[in-house]
Amino acid sequence: MKKIICFIIFCAVLNACGQDKGFMGYSTAFVNEDSIIEINYVGFADRENGVLYNIKTIQPVGSVSKTFIGVSLLIAQEKGLLDLDDDINKYLDFEFVNPHYKGEIITLRHLATHTSGILDNEKAYKSSYTYGLTPRLKLGDYLREYLAKGGNMYAKNNFSKDKPATRYEYSNIASALAAYIVEKASGKPFDVFTDENIFSPLHMYNTGWYYKDISIANHAILYDEKDIALKPYSCDTYPDGSLKTTIFDLSIYLKELIKGYHGNSTLLTKDSWKELFEKNFHDKDNVKHKSEKEPNTGIFMMYFKSGTLGHTGSDYGVSAIINFDPESGEGKIFMANEDITDKNMEEFKSIWNNIGQ
Repeated sequence: MKKIICFIIFCAVLNACGQDKGFMGYSTAFVNEDSIIEINYVGFADRENGVLYNIKTIQPVGSVSKTFIGVSLLIAQEKGLLDLDDDINKYLDFEFVNPHYKGEIITLRHLATHTSGILDNEKAYKSSYTYGLTPRLKLGDYLREYLAKGGNMYAKNNFSKDKPATRYEYSNIASALAAYIVEKASGKPFDVFTDENIFSPLHMYNTGWYYKDISIANHAILYDEKDIALKPYSCDTYPDGSLKTTIFDLSIYLKELIKGYHGNSTLLTKDSWKELFEKNFHDKDNVKHKSEKEPNTGIFMMYFKSGTLGHTGSDYGVSAIINFDPESGEGKIFMANEDITDKNMEEFKSIWNNIGQ
C-alpha cells in the first residue's frame, strides 16, 4: 500500500517563513520508488491575494524540464522514430551546420550531453522570452532563425570553435533542438508527444507546457529577488524550461525515475532506462569544461558531485531541483516561486538538507 503523508506548513509572521530574506513560497517532497513519503508547503503562492502554497499550486520548474526531453528521446528511440547517434540533419526541416566545423556530424547524443557546439547567445536567447500566455514564435521557427544560415538571429558566434564532442557547454537552445527533433521524428508537437507518452501514463494530470494546458487559477505568482510580483511570461524554446507542474505530479515523476533506474518501470524498457542514466563522459574522452558540481551526465540526467542523479532548474522567479540517490533509492524535490540567489542560498541549503529528516 502506498503511503502519502502531506504536511501543510504556514507561518503567520512573514519573516519566520523567510519571505523577506528567503522564498515567497516553496514546496518540498521526499520519495522512494514505492511511496511519496512526505510533502511540505511553506509561504505564499500569491501574496497579494493571501493564497498559500499548497498541493494544487502549479509553477514552472526551469531546466528540470530538460529531463522530460531525455525521457522523450528514449521513448522515441524505442518506437524506432530516431537514433541518438544519427546525424540530426536526418530529422530536421532545415540544414544545420556548425560554420566552424562544416564536415562534422552533430548527433542527438551531443545535444543531450551539451557537447554539440551550440552556444546560447545571450541577447538572442533573451529574445525568446515575452510577456503573455503564449510564446511569440513556434519552437521550430525560433530554432530556424537561430541555427540556419540566413536566419534573423543566425551568427557564427552561436557556435563553439571547439570541435563537437570535445567541450561541454550547457545550452538551452541545443536542448530545445533535441525536443524539436522528437517533434519532427514523431510528427506530433512536443507538448502532445510528452502528454501522450509521459504525463498521461503517469497520471500527471496537473502538468503541461503552456498556460492553456493547466489551471491558471492554481498557477503561482512568480517573484523576483526583491519580492516583486512578475507578469506571466512565455518562452519560444519552451521545452528547455517551461514545464508547469505541481509538487505532487513532480513527485510521481521522480518516483518513476527511481523505479526506472532500478529496472522496475515499464514507461521505458530496461535497456532504455540504462541508456538514459548511463554516464557519457569518460577520462579517455577528455571533454573540456565539465562542471565541477555536475561532472557527468546521462541523457539530460545530471550526475551531481555527491553521486546523486537529477537536474536543477532556474528561471525568472523560479527555482527547482530533483535528485535521487541511486544506492538508497531515495529522492528529494524542491520547487519555489522565487529564484535561488545569494540572498537565500543559505536558507535553501538548510531546507534541502532537512528534507526527509
